[in-house]
Amino acid sequence: TLPIGAIVLVSDGADNDGGPGQDAIAALRAARLPVHAIGVGREKPANDIEISGVQLPARALPGARLNAFVTIRQYGFPGGAATLAVRDGQKILASRQIRLEADGKQSIEALSFQTGEPGARAFQFSVEPLEAETNRANNAVTRLVHVEDRRPRILYIEGEPRWEMKFIRRAAEEDKNLDLASILRTTQNKIYRQGITNPGELKDGFPDTVEELFNYEALIIGAVEAGYFSGPQQDLIREFAGRRGGGVLFLGGRAALSEGGWQSSPAAEMMPVELPARKNTFHREPAKAELTERGLDSLLTRLEDGAPQNAARWKALPPLADYQETGAPKPGAIVLAQLANGAGRRYPLLVTQDFGRGRVAVLATGGTWKWQMLQNSQDTSHERFWQQLLRWLAGGTRGRVTAITSATIIHDAARIQLRADVRDANSLPLAEAAAEARILGPGGLADTVPLFPVPQSPGLYEASYQAPEPGSYLAEIVAKRGEQELGRDVATFRREDGVAENFRTEQNRELLERLAGQTGGRYYTLADASSLIDEVAFS
Repeated sequence: TLPIGAIVLVSDGADNDGGPGQDAIAALRAARLPVHAIGVGREKPANDIEISGVQLPARALPGARLNAFVTIRQYGFPGGAATLAVRDGQKILASRQIRLEADGKQSIEALSFQTGEPGARAFQFSVEPLEAETNRANNAVTRLVHVEDRRPRILYIEGEPRWEMKFIRRAAEEDKNLDLASILRTTQNKIYRQGITNPGELKDGFPDTVEELFNYEALIIGAVEAGYFSGPQQDLIREFAGRRGGGVLFLGGRAALSEGGWQSSPAAEMMPVELPARKNTFHREPAKAELTERGLDSLLTRLEDGAPQNAARWKALPPLADYQETGAPKPGAIVLAQLANGAGRRYPLLVTQDFGRGRVAVLATGGTWKWQMLQNSQDTSHERFWQQLLRWLAGGTRGRVTAITSATIIHDAARIQLRADVRDANSLPLAEAAAEARILGPGGLADTVPLFPVPQSPGLYEASYQAPEPGSYLAEIVAKRGEQELGRDVATFRREDGVAENFRTEQNRELLERLAGQTGGRYYTLADASSLIDEVAFS
């Protein structure tokens, strides 16, 4: 009830909770109440290496290869060398030497490793401390990955017998976490099925209903002209990626892409390239595959660990048996590899993009089988390439229920938001469902939390959960309609206390200056704080 002239904040600004909210700042401005900030603490730490972030998928398939992008900052060791490693418990999964950047400059280092067996896995990323370091507690961070115990089912349709299909099937069969069914058109009215689970599967050829097609997680379309599919089937292929969230791969071939009239089909919208509106785009002549700059860092094209070794491996691959002109990549597409023909011209070879809830790729050749036939029998380049591509296609496809958390790691806090995306059999949002989270945590904890519909967001359900103590948690979200279970999914998260204080220990002057400036106050160092008294006038 007394008039206040100002708020004086004495702080290093090292906030661990996202900074002051805009509502609080707006209330201070409305009350004409300035915040004067006195900054304390070093603005530059002495002799310190810090991992300030790790980008890593929250989910993966068993035995999958993951790319972690680790952000590192250092002071006091410019140009020095250090060892970056990732561990699963005491086991080192991968490590490599890195070169440290200039003081205060962030660098992003890639580290590849395999997920291992199914379950909630806690991976620790660390930079080995150097002898003169003053703070070693910020050299390591832990990240959770839920390794899913599932075998994605993939459908491959090919328009003619060719070597490419044989070796794609062989690569998939050698990966115990992939399940490939295929349709081969042997004549215009006959098909040959492989990998089916029962006599009725695909007996009428390519699916023409949502119920049948959406049972698969990924789709490969080989040298098949668009006219082979009915209008509804072409729409289903587009919806398979856009609405189902599946992965679709288009291969090159004499009846594929522009040769098969796909540029005039509904699927043209989902393609990552602008297909030429002409024929004679398919060429039966050798062409060399080359990685682009984006391809050097992509797991899809990682044949060897380490960028230099991987680039050298691609250069050593035999030429492809054929190639296809695809047209220009669309604005949101990523070109991972290109091909060079005998005349020195270059065309996109492997191009990807997101489409709706799913992802789409074009591989403009039917000749990667040369990588198998023209190399030593012990070489696994072809198998590794295709297994990684198939895992990318199918790995991100979700079921009817998708569990989502607001964060995978919560620092010095207990509250986390749990959310479920619930879909019907047609992959449309389902508003009439009941969802709950069954949570397992440290010390044998077992909780059940109901989720409630999110207003004006059909199919979304959420709840707030208070993690009672530090440790790793697993939340299994189950959705039902009446007594019928619609599906279930698992998400993991981890509560860490007393960890965030070890990171960004220097003064965050930028935050303090912004807070003061937004409220009409000023920032002071300790040396000039004595002038603050004259600044404060009572209202």
